[in-house]
Amino acid sequence: MILVDSKTISKAVYTLCKTANCTYPQDLYNLLYKKYLNSEGLKHKKYYYLLKNIEMANEKQRPLCQDTGQVIVFVEIGNNVHIAGNSITKAINAAVETAYKDNFFRKSTVKNAFFDRTNTKTNTPAIIYTEISEKEPDIIRLKLMIKGAGSENYSTIKMFKPTSEKKEIFEFIKNSVITAGEKSCPPLCLGLGIGATMDKAAVLSKKAFFNTYQTDEEKVFCEDLKKFLNSCNQDILDIKIITTATHIACMPVALTINCHSTRHCECVIKENSIEFTHADLKLKSIENTDENQLEINTKDINRIKKLKKGMRILLTGEIYTARDAAHEKMVEYEKEHGKLPFDIKDKIIFYAGPCPPAPNEIIGPVGPTTSVRMDKFSKFIYSKGLVATIGKGERTKETENIILKHNGKYFTAQGGVACLLADCIKKSEVIAFEELGTEAIRKLYIEKFPVSVEI
Repeated sequence: MILVDSKTISKAVYTLCKTANCTYPQDLYNLLYKKYLNSEGLKHKKYYYLLKNIEMANEKQRPLCQDTGQVIVFVEIGNNVHIAGNSITKAINAAVETAYKDNFFRKSTVKNAFFDRTNTKTNTPAIIYTEISEKEPDIIRLKLMIKGAGSENYSTIKMFKPTSEKKEIFEFIKNSVITAGEKSCPPLCLGLGIGATMDKAAVLSKKAFFNTYQTDEEKVFCEDLKKFLNSCNQDILDIKIITTATHIACMPVALTINCHSTRHCECVIKENSIEFTHADLKLKSIENTDENQLEINTKDINRIKKLKKGMRILLTGEIYTARDAAHEKMVEYEKEHGKLPFDIKDKIIFYAGPCPPAPNEIIGPVGPTTSVRMDKFSKFIYSKGLVATIGKGERTKETENIILKHNGKYFTAQGGVACLLADCIKKSEVIAFEELGTEAIRKLYIEKFPVSVEI
């Protein structure tokens, strides 16, 4: 029997949390760099920003994305291994809590999905899947991934007929990817789980990102799917798959959608030594080809209102962060006090929730969240004279009409470049709802903050 101290598991998970959040996987970096070399125009600029953000995150050891997500851990325990000390669950959750506190990562986990959406402020509990391994009886293998909401909200599953053909599955995946759109920060990484049951297929679709031993059939399937999606103008970086047995009457197909930052890494514990599989990221040369962009001050309301769709501009001046919980609180505050906690007339709201600032930082990594979630509040804020919002992804037609009716604007900021955008922020101050943590309202002073005019 092999004895492993639970403290060793905690130590391993702590390191995996930091590595997954801050260091981009080399295999994906090489694929992204290839896209950068083979692109031009706006696509080339987009890939440049992504690569630059990876470089900054790696150098500073700060998160690639402000959404440092929920922590998912796959634990494979050899059947000869005995764990001394705390349970696996306690060891993992203790490590996650400490890692997120020590490294100033954003805590995004709430106590209950429906009945109590109070932030746990620890980013726990982690989501843990445990299985006993006979193939590797004397070790513990830990596979950890960080899952943000922008892509998770568009992950999906469908129960196909057992006679369904590949082209039907491809169409389902294509439609799901189109629905995700810019909200999931392409180029996308896709994980597929085919087989087992509805619940197991979903788990396999996440575990697929660790699958480096695909069968020849699985490899061909993924290559064909990637070619098909790219031919449909969908920006796909990588696809991984796990297929398995199922019932004679079933064919469950689960799709996990990930942004370009598929944050995952793993390690092996042998007795009380830890072997990490990741290596230092080898960066390649990139060149900034910034063209002259229009610079606009946020106080210049007349110029802002004259901007046309498709224009790319650089904003300088004051903006305010507010996302889901802050909008709810603003509605409640107005009902109670007859006014808002700050005057939003001629202001710009940035749909964002930053990471906590590390020492010597003005603000932690920050980027846009999915705007459509705030569409229910569009009439409430634009009718009060708000000039613009900044987020990612499209708006509903109803919201578009509201924005146009009030002569407002909607800007999009590139997702997946949280370190780069944080560099544009020169001042940050919480002005309302401090108890919301990352979702508190902040007044920011920005310089040359890149956005595109969407509406």
